[in-house]
Amino acid sequence: MIFSLKYFPKIEFSKNQKKTIIYADFNVLLYLFKNNLKIPSSIILYPDSTLVNFSLRILNRNNLYRYVSTDIQNSLLTQIDTQSKKVFFFGDSSEVLMKLISNVQNEFKRINVVGTQNGYYFKTDKVIEKINNLSPDVLFIGLGIGIQEKWIFENYNKINANVILSVGGWFQYLAGCKLRAPKLMRKYHLEWLHKFLNEFNRIWKRYLIDAPEFLIRVFVTKQIKFKINSE
Repeated sequence: MIFSLKYFPKIEFSKNQKKTIIYADFNVLLYLFKNNLKIPSSIILYPDSTLVNFSLRILNRNNLYRYVSTDIQNSLLTQIDTQSKKVFFFGDSSEVLMKLISNVQNEFKRINVVGTQNGYYFKTDKVIEKINNLSPDVLFIGLGIGIQEKWIFENYNKINANVILSVGGWFQYLAGCKLRAPKLMRKYHLEWLHKFLNEFNRIWKRYLIDAPEFLIRVFVTKQIKFKINSE
């Protein structure tokens, strides 16, 4: 299966230039591969995670920048704040969403949070109707790997938002429920180790089983391949 990865696109809030963007760490790519999900050509996949970037460099894709989805999402909030844009947060629990809104509004005074939706209890048609009625500039979707990608693929063209962005567990960090790795660990690409040590019971399989499987499928069986595009 060939994944077409792109540099992270410049976000321009134009009604005529809608973007649907999904971060592609090894978990996302492995999920898409195993479920043989067809990725619509209009959806942008950008490479995220140390393992994906390591794989790309081994394959001599040296011109590809390293992206960390959490950094990109945080930077996007600053851009949204500067331009006083509207946002909608879809995912996680109502409690996390309440904390998230409070933290975002305290730090980014000009961001207009027009709506939220619990990610555990929802009906898709009602969520889409709610989002479209509010017309956010950016829709952040944090339903967890697998669920969020499938939901986006099935519904992105029904949604009235300039930018749709998958964010995984980012809401937990925004809400203050989880802390990122220290800057030194991030600098040396060890954020994964911080997460592994602090959330071992939840994510051990991801790093001890799924990560080796991803590498085998890329380098040994060559079932996962990459095509690199730039905008």
